[in-house]
Amino acid sequence: MNLDEIINKITHPEDVTDQFYPEDMQTNQASGVLASFPVLFWIPLVIAGQSPYAKFCANQGLTLLALDAVLGVVSSVVGGILGIIPLVGGLLKWILSLAVFAVSMGCFLLLIISACQGRARKIPLVGDMIQAFR
Repeated sequence: MNLDEIINKITHPEDVTDQFYPEDMQTNQASGVLASFPVLFWIPLVIAGQSPYAKFCANQGLTLLALDAVLGVVSSVVGGILGIIPLVGGLLKWILSLAVFAVSMGCFLLLIISACQGRARKIPLVGDMIQAFR
């Protein structure tokens, strides 16, 4: 995958709305919004466990939770290393933290806006990694 393909995947997240019944999406839209909050990914499974759209939203929420955890650990480790560098280390650590926050917030906003619009979009680059609920 070259840089142009990566940028295209980030700027145009995969829309899989056509894989779900419109009635299912409309009925479970609220649970999709709740699943956008990473720690609440399980709520669509409780509310509508048999719904394919609810399972999709739960998978995306779990993916976002895992992404946040991985980014947090990587940011802490790299930030600790950067913090050692005199003068510019603190600035680099702050820039890294800001970048991690931007990625996390961008993915969260993508999920919540998609759910509010009645669409099903995958998190760019990592949206297919976790398929725990089928």
